[in-house]
Amino acid sequence: MVEMRSPSPSDLCWNLKFTPEQEWIEPVLHIAVGNIWERAHHVARSQLDDETLAPEIIEVAVERTIRSLQAGVDRGPEEVALLLERSFLQEVKRRRKANNRLIFVGSSQELPSACTQNPHALVDSAIDLEIILHDIPPEVRIALLLRYSRSRWSEVAAALGTTEAAVRLRCKRALDRIHRKLEGENHET
Repeated sequence: MVEMRSPSPSDLCWNLKFTPEQEWIEPVLHIAVGNIWERAHHVARSQLDDETLAPEIIEVAVERTIRSLQAGVDRGPEEVALLLERSFLQEVKRRRKANNRLIFVGSSQELPSACTQNPHALVDSAIDLEIILHDIPPEVRIALLLRYSRSRWSEVAAALGTTEAAVRLRCKRALDRIHRKLEGENHET
């Protein structure tokens, strides 16, 4: 049996093709990843209860940081480390929110055991979901269901052939509409 080793900070900085003006990014990024490596593991352990998520989250942060750096001017290792850390913390926050958000029962594989004992609960859940999403345009329904099934915004945008910003805005508006609708029903009862 071959034992898999954990990725090192250098493993997470894969070699991308940089233009000659942007070759400075790779060595500075290696330093920045090394600087936040230990703290990233601590944050993943304390905030997400899973230290093994640190490399995955750092990869997402590295991707964002590279995009940001390619659009800007040369920066030093300290500035890049701060930018990388900010991207890392944003991803941790996004994942914490994803773990705490509302999950529509009946739209997930992880159903409570009470639902499996009552076969009508699945049907009721599907009907409730249909009622909640009734006024939402079909493409926004798909976006909401993809997003709340733990897909990234970038994956949802790619599936719908639009930008992340457009998908986020449309989903936010739809969720606000659903929230107002549900608040109105709660005030009537």
